[in-house]
Amino acid sequence: MRKTFEPLDDVLIEWVFQPLSDSISYRTGLARGVAACLCLDLASLSWIVSRAPGLSDDVVAWEAGSAFLDICLVLLGLAAMISLRTLFRRTGAKVQNPLRSAMRPHRAIALVMLVAQLVRLQPRLADSADAAMLLFAALALYFGACAERPPARRTSAAFVPAG
Repeated sequence: MRKTFEPLDDVLIEWVFQPLSDSISYRTGLARGVAACLCLDLASLSWIVSRAPGLSDDVVAWEAGSAFLDICLVLLGLAAMISLRTLFRRTGAKVQNPLRSAMRPHRAIALVMLVAQLVRLQPRLADSADAAMLLFAALALYFGACAERPPARRTSAAFVPAG
């Protein structure tokens, strides 16, 4: 799988997400890491919305064990997204991005899960929220893999190098 996904992943980063990240950065002033964190925040909200119907059904039915497991699942998902958000914030200022190669398996899994979710999408709020969560998580992983643009070189008109 590694040999087949790597070229697709590189194409997605270089031809789709890097230009999109540069455009977002240019138009809004948001850095790559901030855009990735914003996508993770939206994924977290979608995760909560996707788990709410099952949790509310368990609470209404007075199934304490199942409700506890649902709450633990929500908290586990939120903890994973918070740790990923912390990772994006730590690597946000680096020019050479270590997340491009290190997060390749995560991006592969997120894309496969998103495609599988979209194939079986049914008109229910929880399914739509699951698809939104996977979409925003995949966007965050790809924005996190994009490299920051190098800082613009500033030259002074008053300084002319001797030559």
